[in-house]
Amino acid sequence: MPLGASQAPEDPAAAARRRLTYLMLFRVGVVSLLLIAALISELGTPADQPTSPQVTTLLGLIAATYGLTIFFALALKRAQQVSRWAALQVAADLLLTTALVRFTGGADSGFVFMYLLVVIGASFVLGGRGALAASGAAVALYLGASLPAELPMRNLVRVLTVNAVAVAATGALGARLAVELTRAREHIASQGVRLRDLAALHEDVIRCLTSGLITVAADGTVMTYNAAAAEILGRDAAAAIGRPIVELVPDIRGIMESVVMSGVIRRGEVSHLHPTLGERVLGVSLSPLVDADGAPLGRIVNFQDVTQLRDMEQTVARSERLAAIGRLAAGIAHEIRNPLAAISGSIELLAQPAAAGGAAAGGAEQGELTAIVLREVERLNALITELLEFARPRAPVLQALELQGAMQELLRVVENDRRLDGARVELRAGAPVWVEADAAQLRQVVWNLLLNAAEASPRGTPIAIEIRADDGWAQLTVRDRGPGIPEEHRARIFEPFFSTKERGTGLGLATVHRIVEEHGGKIEIEGSPEGGAAVTIRLPTTTAATS
Repeated sequence: MPLGASQAPEDPAAAARRRLTYLMLFRVGVVSLLLIAALISELGTPADQPTSPQVTTLLGLIAATYGLTIFFALALKRAQQVSRWAALQVAADLLLTTALVRFTGGADSGFVFMYLLVVIGASFVLGGRGALAASGAAVALYLGASLPAELPMRNLVRVLTVNAVAVAATGALGARLAVELTRAREHIASQGVRLRDLAALHEDVIRCLTSGLITVAADGTVMTYNAAAAEILGRDAAAAIGRPIVELVPDIRGIMESVVMSGVIRRGEVSHLHPTLGERVLGVSLSPLVDADGAPLGRIVNFQDVTQLRDMEQTVARSERLAAIGRLAAGIAHEIRNPLAAISGSIELLAQPAAAGGAAAGGAEQGELTAIVLREVERLNALITELLEFARPRAPVLQALELQGAMQELLRVVENDRRLDGARVELRAGAPVWVEADAAQLRQVVWNLLLNAAEASPRGTPIAIEIRADDGWAQLTVRDRGPGIPEEHRARIFEPFFSTKERGTGLGLATVHRIVEEHGGKIEIEGSPEGGAAVTIRLPTTTAATS
């Protein structure tokens, strides 16, 4: 649908013809008033008294003016040179005015003011030069019509001077105004061309958009509707303009209400039932529509059909899940094969003397083999436990949690744990920071990070836990003094069964990553200025719990 209609520039000849038509209408109006005045002046005259010569002359001039006006109106329709007909009309008006002045008192006539009207009309249809020429001719004709005069010389000079100066001044002012009017017309014409070009460009841009664009009034009705919107929604402009947008896309109501409440841009996805294509997914962006002064006018709705993209994302996600299952199976096979080999070899050694009929293995050797079996069984049990935690996690039970207090409690529990290998953990925190989290899962996350940091750091070096708030996020960082994580390993560090440690299962950081994501947070690993690695967890902050 075109969002605007641009008009073609007016032809100069048509504009001149229009102005000349206005002049003729003005002339007819003035003459009609004079006719009415003449008729009123004769109402009090006795029936037997003849009409005065002045009234007879006035009526004759009025009739002549009507006749000339009709002639010029008929001729104007076929005229090729409009400016020549305009000059002829101005000349005729000057002659008629001169005749009227001559027969109504000459220099002392009450109709001298009509010269001013003719000069103003000349500036309107002939421009500045025409106004000056008309004023000069008017002064000359007025002086000619005023002589000889019956007035005393002193009065005659005064009257002639005043009227001539008035006519000349009107001509000069009309010429100046005509020049300014011409400039204004040219400026308006150039601005009109520019506006038409901008309107055409605007229409072309809107028409060529591949995304749907709808403008909605404050009451929710559709004002404009581009071609892409018609294609995506399956409704043409005639069926959409003036209707509530919630009738076209019912699921958009919630996003629109959020824009009304907040006054900012809102994005989301909604379902739409296309008349022929069926269920579609639309990615919608809504923003307020305001005028140049910021006053609200409605809303702008921009949307795309993202159904194919979402189908592709689901296909990729399924492929990634299958690939992850494959990597998981390979990792499980590798991790289980090594302990089983050790267990199998130990059992074979324990069984060989009995099968050969020889003496049983010695007590020390038997005890060593039994210890290997038990250690590897324990390793298998730990692997299965970690695997179950990763594969079948329990849903987090969220509650308001103050991070500094939770970390202090965790450090009191683990400070003497032998697996930290004597590492010294420092807690650095400022003001209390509250989050919505599962306390047990959060302790598991930090505990896994502390174990990794202790294994990577030299014995006795400090491990720091830093807590601070950062623009609506709680930031918890674990820093160690180890060798750090090579850049080529960082992209895979959270994959299951990927580990740089000799006896690591690769499930610890994968479990940490899953728990953080389930809490709506983010996790990042980077180098630390103090050396080693810094693992940062970001969780949305919340307010303190109330009792």
